[in-house]
Amino acid sequence: MRALVPAVLIGLLLAAPVRLASAQAAGDGAVASVLSRGANPEGPFAKRGLVASDSVVERARAQLGKRYRWAAASPERGFDCSGLVKFVLRSVGVDVPHNAARIAREGEAVNPDSTPMRPGDLLMFGRGRSTRISHVGIYVGDGRMIHASTSQRRVIEAKVPTRGSSLTLRGVRRVLRDSTTVPARAN
Repeated sequence: MRALVPAVLIGLLLAAPVRLASAQAAGDGAVASVLSRGANPEGPFAKRGLVASDSVVERARAQLGKRYRWAAASPERGFDCSGLVKFVLRSVGVDVPHNAARIAREGEAVNPDSTPMRPGDLLMFGRGRSTRISHVGIYVGDGRMIHASTSQRRVIEAKVPTRGSSLTLRGVRRVLRDSTTVPARAN
């Protein structure tokens, strides 16, 4: 039996290109999408960045409408901005501090002017001209973010604030692992 398992695994790996071609020919969107991602260099069962970012966006959207509550980090109690980020990222195995300024030191810096932001990236904000990081949100794509809004007293999805708003984008951090990023520090 033990000799059979490696042979079966090798057969499955050799058949992957054939399955990909037949799935693409058949137009099977879900199978083709998964297979088109190719081999995962971190192992067959490691989370891929795209899967993790999809999960982060889905988990963040599940919190929409939850109440804002300072220092809270659960759907039952409510969320402040960093509590929401901590709660959502924990669901994909990434641990970050419950503090926006400390989260701003996690993962890898992304230059929003030259690097396309990805869903799951963290948006770091200051107020007015201050360089102090006081707010964090989760980028969900298409120029939108999810965050625990102090003014609306709940978790909302909104456009990323532009110049002239009370929040000023101070940085973008990428904490989800994929082939081009580094993991967040464990705290």
